[in-house]
Amino acid sequence: MKTGIERLVEDLTELNFSVSKIKDSNNQEYAVINGFEIPAGTFVGRIINLAIPAPPDYPRSFGPSIHINQHLVPFGNIPNVRNVINSALGNDWQYWSFRFNVKPSNPTSELLTQINAIFRKN
Repeated sequence: MKTGIERLVEDLTELNFSVSKIKDSNNQEYAVINGFEIPAGTFVGRIINLAIPAPPDYPRSFGPSIHINQHLVPFGNIPNVRNVINSALGNDWQYWSFRFNVKPSNPTSELLTQINAIFRKN
């Protein structure tokens, strides 16, 4: 069974996303969904690049965040909505903190469902 970045990229590709790989300043790997359209919430219809951290043992563990390449909201914390800070991917990116709870049967689809829910809250 594949794990880590290879598994995440393969799963996202099978879900018909255009995906690339990048690393941050700490050598953490990410799968980037290029041209991700935000499906709901205040930013519905906006096109962003969405970076998802891929720990070496993905899907057994998940990164506690998503990174987006546009500054959609100011940095800071709004309880039960979002915590946005600087991203290790650089100045063009925002780190949106979130704790994912995904079951092993279909982890990447569930991960995307929870990512979409983050945007619905905004």
